[in-house]
Amino acid sequence: MSQSKKKIITFSANVVFSNEELLTEILLHLPVKSLVCCKCVSRKWLCLISSPHFTHLRVPCFRPASGLFLYHSSFLTNPYHKFVSFSLENPITTPLQKFPFLQHDHHNPKIMISQSCNGLLLCHTVHNPFTFDENYYIFNPTTQQFVTLPRPLSGDVIGMGFAFDPWKSSHYKVISLQISKLEPANHQIEIYSSEHKKWRVSGQTFPRHYDICFKNRLVYWNGAIYVSCIKRFNIEQEKFEEVAIPDVQDHEEDDYRIIYFGESYGHLHLIQVNRQNLALYNVYEMKHDGTGWFLKYEVNVEDVVLAFPHIIRGFLETTDFHYYGMAVLNVVRGDKEEDSFLILHIPGMVILRYNLVNKSFYKLWDFDNGVHDAFAWCLHFDGSNTYEYVESTYCW
Repeated sequence: MSQSKKKIITFSANVVFSNEELLTEILLHLPVKSLVCCKCVSRKWLCLISSPHFTHLRVPCFRPASGLFLYHSSFLTNPYHKFVSFSLENPITTPLQKFPFLQHDHHNPKIMISQSCNGLLLCHTVHNPFTFDENYYIFNPTTQQFVTLPRPLSGDVIGMGFAFDPWKSSHYKVISLQISKLEPANHQIEIYSSEHKKWRVSGQTFPRHYDICFKNRLVYWNGAIYVSCIKRFNIEQEKFEEVAIPDVQDHEEDDYRIIYFGESYGHLHLIQVNRQNLALYNVYEMKHDGTGWFLKYEVNVEDVVLAFPHIIRGFLETTDFHYYGMAVLNVVRGDKEEDSFLILHIPGMVILRYNLVNKSFYKLWDFDNGVHDAFAWCLHFDGSNTYEYVESTYCW
C-alpha cells in the first residue's frame, strides 16, 4: 500500500474516532459480541459503550432470544446448567462457562438461576437448603458483569424476582418476598431500586398464600412480575393482582391443564392442552393491556410423536396428562412470524426446535452427542427450569 493511501486511511480513522456522534452511530450497528471486544480498544470507547445513553440508544436494536439455559439438579448433576443455541447454522457459543461471582464465595455453594429478563439473569447461591442463607446477584452473561444485591431489611427472604425493561428505563427493580420479622405468620414485600441502590418496605404485611410463591420461575411482562399464571405483582402500583386464565367452554375445567407459561420478545404466552387430545397445543397470547388471552396458535404435535414413539407411556390412560413424555421448554418469538417456534424436550433423547408456522422441526441438541446414555436418561428439563438468553450490553 502506498504511503499516500496509508495517510488517507489514517486520516479517515482519526476523523471517525474524534467524532463521537459518528463513532456512536457506527458502534450501534455492531453485534453485541463485537461491542464487548470494542470496549478494550480505549478508555474512551469503554466509557461510550458502557454509558446509559448508549444502552438506551441500542434498545431498538434488541434482538430476540438466541439461546436457552437449562437447569437440572439431581444427585448426579447438582447442579447442571446446559446452554442450547437456537441456531444450528450460526450457533451461539455458551456464554456461561462459569459464574464469576463464585470467585468471591469460598463455600462452594449451589448456584441457581431464578429469572431471566431482557438480557439479565437473577441468580442466587444456596449454602444450606434448610436455611435462608442465600446471596442474590444480577448478572449479565454477555459481558460477565454482575452486582451483588444487599440483603433486605425486614426478614428472611423466601424468594426474589426482578423487572428490567430497557424500553422504559436503564434501571431495574428487585422484588423480595419475606417472612415478616414483626409478624412471622405474615409475609412482607420489599423493593430494591438500582437507581437508588437501597431497599424499602412496600405496603403492609399480608397472610401467607399458596398463590404467592417466589420459589417458582418468575416472569416479567409489561410492568408486572408474574409469580404464576394466575397472580402478578404490579410494579408501579406495588400490589398483587389476579390474572384470568383462558375460558373453557363446554368442557369441565379438569379436562384442561396449563403446560407452559412464559415470555418471549415482548409477548406473554400460555399453552393449554385438553386430555381428550393431548397432542393439540393451544398457544395463547396475553392482550397488550393485560386483560385477557387470545388464541395465537393451534399446534398439533402428532408428527413429533410419530418421530419419537418412545415418548408414549403405554402404561397410562390416553387421557392422562402424562401420557406423552414430552415437555415444552419455551415459546420463542422472532422478528417475523415465521421465525417463531417451540423448544421441545424429548427426555433422554433430544431437544427440538418446532416451527409454529410451517410445522417443521429439527434437532438442536442430541443427548447421544457427548453424553452417556445412562446419564442422559436421568436428565429431565421442563419449562419451569429454562431461562432465555438475550445478548445485551447493559453495564453498571
